[in-house]
Amino acid sequence: MRKKTIYSLLVVLVLIGLCWGGYKLLNRGAPVTAAIANVDAAAPEAGTAYMPLKDSTGGVPGMSLAAQDDELGLYFNPDNAQIAIKQLKSGQVWYSNPTGANEDSKAQPFEKGTMNSQFMLSFRDKVMNEVTFGSYADSVEKKQFTVESIKDGVRVIYTVGDSSKGVAALPKLISKTRLQEKVLDKLDEATAGYVANRYYPSKSNPEVLELLEDQVKKELVLKKMVDAFAKADYSEEDLAADNAENGADGGSASNAKAKFVVTLEYRLNDGRLSVRIPVGSIEETKGFTLRAIELMNFFGAAGTADQGYILVPDGSGSLIYFNNGKINDDHYSQVVYGQDHTDNSTRRSQVSESARLPVFGMKSGDTAWYGIIDKGEALASINADISGKTNSYNHAYASFQVRAEDSLFMYSGGKESEIPILTKSLYAGDIQVSYGFLNGANANYAGIAAEYRSTLADGAGLQPLTASDDKLPFYVDVVGATTKTKSILGVPYEALNAVTTFKQAGIMADEMNAQGINNIRMRMLGWSAGGVYHEPSAAKPLGKLGGTTAFKKLAEKLKSSGGGLYPDTAFLHVYEDTLGFAPSSDAARFTTREVALQAPINRALNRMDEDLGLFYLLSPSKLPAFIDRFSSRYNKLGLSSLSLRDLGEELNGDYRASRVVNRQTAKSIAADGFSSLHSEYADLMVEGGNSYSLPYASHIIDAPMSSSGFNITDESVPFYELVMHGYADYSGEPINQSTEQNPSNQLLKLLEYGASPRFVWTYESSTAFKFTKFDYWYATQYTDWLNQAADLYKKADQVLAPLRSVPMTNHEKLQEGVYRSTFGNGTTITVNYNDTAVTVDGVSIDSNNYVMGGEGA
Repeated sequence: MRKKTIYSLLVVLVLIGLCWGGYKLLNRGAPVTAAIANVDAAAPEAGTAYMPLKDSTGGVPGMSLAAQDDELGLYFNPDNAQIAIKQLKSGQVWYSNPTGANEDSKAQPFEKGTMNSQFMLSFRDKVMNEVTFGSYADSVEKKQFTVESIKDGVRVIYTVGDSSKGVAALPKLISKTRLQEKVLDKLDEATAGYVANRYYPSKSNPEVLELLEDQVKKELVLKKMVDAFAKADYSEEDLAADNAENGADGGSASNAKAKFVVTLEYRLNDGRLSVRIPVGSIEETKGFTLRAIELMNFFGAAGTADQGYILVPDGSGSLIYFNNGKINDDHYSQVVYGQDHTDNSTRRSQVSESARLPVFGMKSGDTAWYGIIDKGEALASINADISGKTNSYNHAYASFQVRAEDSLFMYSGGKESEIPILTKSLYAGDIQVSYGFLNGANANYAGIAAEYRSTLADGAGLQPLTASDDKLPFYVDVVGATTKTKSILGVPYEALNAVTTFKQAGIMADEMNAQGINNIRMRMLGWSAGGVYHEPSAAKPLGKLGGTTAFKKLAEKLKSSGGGLYPDTAFLHVYEDTLGFAPSSDAARFTTREVALQAPINRALNRMDEDLGLFYLLSPSKLPAFIDRFSSRYNKLGLSSLSLRDLGEELNGDYRASRVVNRQTAKSIAADGFSSLHSEYADLMVEGGNSYSLPYASHIIDAPMSSSGFNITDESVPFYELVMHGYADYSGEPINQSTEQNPSNQLLKLLEYGASPRFVWTYESSTAFKFTKFDYWYATQYTDWLNQAADLYKKADQVLAPLRSVPMTNHEKLQEGVYRSTFGNGTTITVNYNDTAVTVDGVSIDSNNYVMGGEGA
């Protein structure tokens, strides 16, 4: 009996061990990429005492020449640490700070300090209040900065905040003998008595005196004490010796004052000014947590008498006209690459386009400047505002969230409290903005676009399209299988719902070809396990849609007719119950340390709705492993084309305490992922098109075709298209899902922006989506749209096919509702959105129509 009991116990223990081992194996997760340790920071360079250069250019009043190249002179004022850039050929000068800031009657003292600052620091104090320091009021005015000359530039090292040591400058414990010899004997009788009265014999050793901090809490008392020790020549070495001898720390940390040491570098680099802060070298005072940096808030600011606009990268691009009078509207502020979804808020603050390019700028008269965020752009927001609010200047700048922050909500006694939670680690890389300068006909948003396109080509390897006789691409999203809730004996389950089989997709392609639609680029959604909400590594065509054989036949059919099949895959959203995914290890974490489990936004409620399906956000640290896992399976299909649903659209960090992956590192990992995928599949289709995806994209869908229409802005412009036309084919949202259903306007928009038409279609009726998670796909049955799509395609193809590989070089508003796009071969397309005819340059353009002109027409 006893043996049976022992055997039974052993069996139970073995089963428990096996279960525990299986659980650990399943939850071990994918391997972590070593790339999370990479830091985007330049090596430190030794500086020398600031030494101005000899200036033969006529100079800038009040400043000395710090550096010069073939195009620019960098000038520096050692009294206020401000700079100016002089364009040598034109003599045009741009200042880092408004020269009339101190005389601005609109600005209050704090605002004047901001206008005179090179950066602003936002931090949390010991009780988590948000505090802001500026480099001018909290450093320069206090003479707490030093200047060094560096190669091609100048470096300023700021001590921002209260640099006095306060109570930490006084020994917490000191022997009677040392106090007498080192301090009291060197002071007059009254001062010596004042100091002696603040020290009392310690309880543990009467021969050792202890400073009672309650006695020196008042600012005046503390100052007198610190001054007395300084007068007695009590040195840092003396303080260290006394603290070490008596085991003291020199004062309570609770009495420390906020102070940060920040290095700012200016360099001339290939005709641009680079402004850099090595964030990893910033020194923080314990108890004060840096969270954000605003950089060069008023560089190149324009006053009330200036004429021009601010360019911001909202969606396709947007202009804010100087002095537009919108003083009651919020300033412009937008996160580069869209919001980080590792935010535990279930609500969506606003519906807006994303800022997909880290570029901003300003045109004033016949000159312009622009800023390209070279480093730290994934942590950046771009900000802009007009004159007339808190100051008299139109300005634009970048800010950086150098430490992730979220809110934890606590409930006690029926009350809700919001507690800020910040990551322990500070971003360890650099933040850097490069400023370029334009004159004359190039001083506009088209000129800035050309400069940024050149930057992508030189630095990131963006390649132009090869000239060909190909037809304009026609983009069609075909929905294969979705899921639908069904039940067996009252028990609900998710069943696959086929709305377009691979054979049916081939029939659709045949009918499109018969209608004159060529170069079909078919994005197949829901083609693998799980349907549209598929597993991240799923790469086997669904048998319910026809299986691998039918899938390959469809791919060959499209290829032979001059098009292509782009099976769609998503890596960043991993839906519940996905095999091979361990949420505790593979999912990202919020700053609050919770696993990042989210749901799609319910448009009616403007908040997440779990009924639409829960999904985890993949940790960036696991992305390479999931890409490798997918590729090993997808390669068996023999395709060189692939559609990436979210990798170029969304960018998230991972804020688990033991392995923080900030957004900048996540961007680098995503860019490496694109490079890896592109080496395997040369024909990539990317949704959204954030800048780091552009060098690898042959096709961009959901490219921004408008701006968000923020109140502060005045005009949408095709800045994104000016950058990308001739370097990738692109399209906007599906036309049959657009709010714009006027066929004439749809065509004019495609022609103005140089874009291809796109639809989302199903073979079966879209009623199949009713009462499902996919009810946003309405009016998708292809037969309802085929004739309209064919007509639209033929008209767009006739105009745009010859221009596919030609850059768009200019775009301008000629009059209200009339716009002209100019291409590199001289062709112009002028569109008239008005309901009446207009005359432009002696040519009449009918209502809701267009004309082509120029040398290439």
